[in-house]
Amino acid sequence: MVVGRIGETMKFNKYFLFTLILAFVLSIATYSMEKTEVFNIDNEWTISLPEDWQMEGRSPYQQYYSFYPNIPYYSTIKIYNYDIEENQNIGLLEDLKKKYPNSKIQKKKLDLNKIKIKNAEVEAYEYSLDENGTKLYAISYFVLLKGNLLIANFYSISKKETEKMLEYFYSIEKINWIL
Repeated sequence: MVVGRIGETMKFNKYFLFTLILAFVLSIATYSMEKTEVFNIDNEWTISLPEDWQMEGRSPYQQYYSFYPNIPYYSTIKIYNYDIEENQNIGLLEDLKKKYPNSKIQKKKLDLNKIKIKNAEVEAYEYSLDENGTKLYAISYFVLLKGNLLIANFYSISKKETEKMLEYFYSIEKINWIL
């Protein structure tokens, strides 16, 4: 009788230890997952950003939506959404060169498998610029899709932070409205 209770106690201890370890691992995994918020852009696009980011809506004098974190670290995303003619010729690189003539602008490689927008032409360029005496690193993404041009500009004082924000670009999706 005593041997049976010892065996049951050891079995209970193994299950208890396994349950405790599993709960610990799951709590760490849950804690480490970044919580995000989905922002709507003109009821045509969405972008998922960390929940500590804010959106500044487009005003009559602005042509873009601004996104920035609550922490006082200079990182900003500006997103423009334009309706364009189906076969309209757009010089994306030329426009950047005109806007930032003193910047060395280079084509940015993208992981096309991560892009959620299907059947779109996507181009990206990276460069640095000076804004009010502050050096900023920037990546501009251009998405052409059936009568839409989406421009997403990512800026930060840190090149590493700008590269990190690339994951936010991959979260952009086109909203498919079906009437």
